[in-house]
Amino acid sequence: MGSYNEETKRNETTMDENIESTNRDASIGTAEAVGTLFVPLEGFEPDEDRIIDERDAERCQTLHERYRERCRDRGPDEATGERFAEVCADWLAWLDADDFDPFDCEAERLCALAVLMTDSLASRDALIMTLVAPGDTHDAADFAGFAVHPHAPGNAARMERELNAAFTAQEPPDVERILRGVEICERAAQIVPDAFAAHPLAVASYGMWWTGDARALKTAAHAIMLDEGMRLAGIILTALLRGVAPQWLETRP
Repeated sequence: MGSYNEETKRNETTMDENIESTNRDASIGTAEAVGTLFVPLEGFEPDEDRIIDERDAERCQTLHERYRERCRDRGPDEATGERFAEVCADWLAWLDADDFDPFDCEAERLCALAVLMTDSLASRDALIMTLVAPGDTHDAADFAGFAVHPHAPGNAARMERELNAAFTAQEPPDVERILRGVEICERAAQIVPDAFAAHPLAVASYGMWWTGDARALKTAAHAIMLDEGMRLAGIILTALLRGVAPQWLETRP
């Protein structure tokens, strides 16, 4: 039975490696050029006042400790699968809601989202895939596979293939859906302690980068301020500075 730390180490590079590979293979030229593709959109600002309720801080710590205990007692696969199923159900419901408002997202569920993204990077990556992968190619079971068995040959190859296909697509993605995910992550980062805010901000910066939102740079930098080892945010910063962006942005009117 693997330990909590072993599970974290095993899962920590899945999405990061795929992004780095994509960035090496595709570029639109220079940072100046990519700057013309990115426009500021309305939403939260990373330096807005954060409201951290003591109850939410305690809730996050309890969820974190409970996950570690289940990893030790049941193994990381079962513990991650159980937690991911709950969080992903809420996440998908928010993304698909007709009357979506990030302020309607319950604090306890936002805490669960932030803690899962922090404790299981493979789960974080699976949630990113729900935003950028084609909407007709997945169901909940596919997302769970990315979260629980990210390095299984079929899952790893599929994630790389679909991420590359989405990155090189000329047709625009579902921008509204991606920006909903961004808003959810920003809202989560506003209410959780620093230790659990960096990963939601990194995911938000990823969604901003993917949609050409100029706040990507500031949001990624804020994630790194909270966690100097935040590799995902560092990759987004590098992509922005090197002028790398999803190719659909080149064809945007």
